[in-house]
Amino acid sequence: MEFKKIVGFVLFGLAVITFILTLSLPFIIAETNKVFLFTASVYVLNKIFFYSSLYILGKQFITKIGKYLPRWIEKPLLKFLRVQTVADRK
Repeated sequence: MEFKKIVGFVLFGLAVITFILTLSLPFIIAETNKVFLFTASVYVLNKIFFYSSLYILGKQFITKIGKYLPRWIEKPLLKFLRVQTVADRK
C-alpha cells in the first residue's frame, strides 16, 4: 500500500475513535466542570481527522475512477481536488 493511503486510513480510524469519544465523553466525565470543553475539543479533532482522511482517500479514489465519470462531473470534481484530468476524451 502506498504511504498516502496508509495515512488516510489511519486518519479515518482516528476519526472513528474520536466520534465514539464525542458521543460517550459527556457520560464518562459527567462529574467534572469541563465536560463541554473536553467534548468540544474532541469534536473539533474528529472533524479535522475526518475531513483530512476524506480529502486524502477521496483524491486517490477520484484519480483512479475519474476516467469512468461523466465529463460534467469529472471536471469540477478534479478542479476542486486540484488533480490533473485522468484521461483525455475525444
